[in-house]
Amino acid sequence: MEALLRAFWGMIPISAIALPYALIAWPLLAARRRRRMAARRASATAAVDCAVSLVAFLVFCLVIMPVGDSADSTLDLVPGADITAAFSSDGSLWQVIGNVLLLCPLGALLPLRVRGLRMLPRIALAALIVSVLVEGTQYLIHTGRVTSADDVLLNTAGATLGAALSRRGWRRLDTQPPVPVAIPLPRRTICEAPTLRLRVPRSVWDTRYAAIAHPERR
Repeated sequence: MEALLRAFWGMIPISAIALPYALIAWPLLAARRRRRMAARRASATAAVDCAVSLVAFLVFCLVIMPVGDSADSTLDLVPGADITAAFSSDGSLWQVIGNVLLLCPLGALLPLRVRGLRMLPRIALAALIVSVLVEGTQYLIHTGRVTSADDVLLNTAGATLGAALSRRGWRRLDTQPPVPVAIPLPRRTICEAPTLRLRVPRSVWDTRYAAIAHPERR
């Protein structure tokens, strides 16, 4: 527990300051998006975007935050060395858990908004690249942290785990295509014959056709 507090103690006040800003930005962004999408989808997408921005900001702060009194970074490129030491009697398992959870939220949230990352191999590759950049930055700026190959593996595993947990909800924020409606076409006729109604006046009928209709009137 002491190792966990020593590595992440500075993130507590930063998180307490950044969280209210994310909560304020959520309804403002949702209100802006309601002009072009449904209210529920606008609120959901705004929440995901604010959460991704918050997590990325905290990861950035964690990378540049110095640890301990020494300004020199330590490089350990032997895979499995740190994990084995963490499970020993004098090791700290919290360090392993922290590295697993570091990129887990990003792995769970990014596929909701980026369709190109909706495959576990792509998530693993993206997390590997991000973790290498994080560890390389820690080593170059000399914050006193340990740059380890195990950290890269644990970060990648955590992001892949987060993506696997949120896999069923990847398409819930997608825009649904409109349902096609079948419109019946009007019936067409080739030709319509005009109908004429001829009305014979009574006087003409009496003078010309009465004799034909009643022969006895001749």
